[in-house]
Amino acid sequence: MEKGVLLVFQKNESLGNVKTRLAAQVGNVQALEIYRQLVRTTYSSIVGLRFPIWTFFSDFIPKHPDYSPTKSFLQRGEDLGERMKNAFSDAFKLGIEKVVLIGTDCPELDFNRIHEAFASLDTADLVLGPAEDGGYYLIGIKKQSDFLFEGMTWSTSLVLAQTIAKAENQGMLVVRLPVLADIDTLEDWLNYSQG
Repeated sequence: MEKGVLLVFQKNESLGNVKTRLAAQVGNVQALEIYRQLVRTTYSSIVGLRFPIWTFFSDFIPKHPDYSPTKSFLQRGEDLGERMKNAFSDAFKLGIEKVVLIGTDCPELDFNRIHEAFASLDTADLVLGPAEDGGYYLIGIKKQSDFLFEGMTWSTSLVLAQTIAKAENQGMLVVRLPVLADIDTLEDWLNYSQG
């Protein structure tokens, strides 16, 4: 049986610390409620996944999380890249063969897409879920590839292109999933919730 794991990067649900761009438009209370809805949607989409689910929290591990991952960890690192690199490293050190990482900002991401990501790693070295804003909502690899997370301009429209360029420069076979929308602004949320 192949060994795989789904890593979920989740911010702790605390007022003023989630969806800050959205909060600037709707206020901290509503931004927190929207974030909670996004988290619920994320976990409901992965029910029944045949791989373990490891949640990496941003600030602390809750004593009683609303959702029960297989394991809970604390993100470690100075920036997003270092935190992701360390999370992948934790999995590969345990002999995991396929590691897929998602956030909690993409409510269009469903069970079938995540399953497709794991299946893509049968042949590909890297699978990416491109986000409309130029980043990615999902990344999956089957061996430690630190260079994918180093020297990046995070939280910009260049992330996806930079990642693909780095991968292809190393001879990695890259598979792209369909483009989906992350929720970062009020416009993003309205397009999703009213669509």
